[in-house]
Amino acid sequence: MTNATNTPKPRQTRASEAALRKALRAAREEGLAVERLCITGGQYEIHFAGIGNKKPAAKDEGLEQW
Repeated sequence: MTNATNTPKPRQTRASEAALRKALRAAREEGLAVERLCITGGQYEIHFAGIGNKKPAAKDEGLEQW
């Protein structure tokens, strides 16, 4: 008699180099600067610095467009 349960085994996934390149390319296209990139055991952790607004604020203190 076995005591088998239907719990799934944890899957280990590894981030690929292609996935990392896509993430960094997307960040660059959005104007984000990478502050730190940590690679641990096949997993990537990306820390961004200086996330800024692309669009000017709606309230621009009454400045006229040039």
